[in-house]
Amino acid sequence: MSSNLMLEVAVIGATGALGSELVAVLGERNFPVGRLRPIASESSLGESVELRGEEIPVEVELTSLDGVDLIFLCAPPDVSLDYAGKALRARVPAIDLSGALADQPDVSLLVGDWLESAAESVRPLVAGPGGATLALALVLAPLERAAGLRRVVVTTFEAASVAGRLGVEELTEESIALFNQQPVSDDSAAFDCRPAVEPPDDDGATLQEARVVAGLQRLLRRELDVAVTSVRVPTFGGDGLSVWIETERPLDPQELQAALEKAPGVTVWPEPAGPSTRASVERDVVLVGRLRAAGGGLGFWVSVDGLHVAARNAVLLAEARPFARLVS
Repeated sequence: MSSNLMLEVAVIGATGALGSELVAVLGERNFPVGRLRPIASESSLGESVELRGEEIPVEVELTSLDGVDLIFLCAPPDVSLDYAGKALRARVPAIDLSGALADQPDVSLLVGDWLESAAESVRPLVAGPGGATLALALVLAPLERAAGLRRVVVTTFEAASVAGRLGVEELTEESIALFNQQPVSDDSAAFDCRPAVEPPDDDGATLQEARVVAGLQRLLRRELDVAVTSVRVPTFGGDGLSVWIETERPLDPQELQAALEKAPGVTVWPEPAGPSTRASVERDVVLVGRLRAAGGGLGFWVSVDGLHVAARNAVLLAEARPFARLVS
């Protein structure tokens, strides 16, 4: 990008966990924001977000897109879809992080680390995958190239932050209540693990699990035998994924490590025990460890800050996009 390029950037859902992370990454990467428009619900009225040391008051609605150069969609899917429609009508580019557009065939689902040219990111609406899907894609794509994937079985261990700011607040309140020997709801996540983060459908899969499978198949551009179980665990940040794969061609643990060490966005953990979920917090990369032969296939452990890598991916997509409006 040109050094004198400054953009008016709107973040829809700016006070949520994902939106807050997106604003932080904009600052970390020194993205050329000339004016930030943080949009949130009325419950956030009076709050502000911080970008490069400046406190910027939250707006409850973006009534006009005049002058806006780019929109990041970080709000719940229904709100994000509404703003996606407004962005299309106003011809303002938008990048969806909410998952609202991830399964739309006419919306490109993109990984910033894989972009070969800016042309891939110039469509008016593009989407980035969620944290778990992105982590799996970054790890599995090089293994698909190296040996072909026959089957993938994944268990994700999701922190409360996956449910946004509300999820973190609920875990905090429920943990305090249990310490004080006060009652909590039966589905409380405090000091417990829930094997289904949402009600399963008739096939036994939750919406989150189905989205991970669909997104992964889209990104790898092939039908793939994938089974995903998402477990909510009582931690505040950093997600873990236990992954087992079968490959079409033989691949031993040393070859597995060599393939992952060359993969963009991936770091192989040097210690045999593998990375903790906390080790991934605020890291730009996916951490992989405990590489081993297991059950006739290969097993490994992934640790990722899902919110952070999803936000970073969206900013990478924005950085790759050409913008026309310059200011002196």
